[in-house]
Amino acid sequence: MCAVQVGASQPANPEHVERFKQTLQCQSCDLREAELGFVDAPNAQLQNADLGGANLYGINLQGADLTGAILNDADLEMADLTGAIGASLGAAKTDSRTKCPDGSAGPCK
Repeated sequence: MCAVQVGASQPANPEHVERFKQTLQCQSCDLREAELGFVDAPNAQLQNADLGGANLYGINLQGADLTGAILNDADLEMADLTGAIGASLGAAKTDSRTKCPDGSAGPCK
């Protein structure tokens, strides 16, 4: 008997998670569902990274480059995105404690 899961998402690539934590640079990385809450990552380079479903609660992404990053269902509550560029936050979870890229309080759009 063989069981196959169709459509189940795979968690983040552990090597990509470590690379991001060590260097704050992870362009085109697979960080889906990664646990990155409260990471201090100012000026992070996350262009085209897949952060779908990631826990980014309380993360510091001031000045980060999020151009092309996938943020669907990412938890950005209480995150600081001040000065971040390229972020498409419409499908991300933000709240009144989130600092949006323009410096205003969330929820961000």
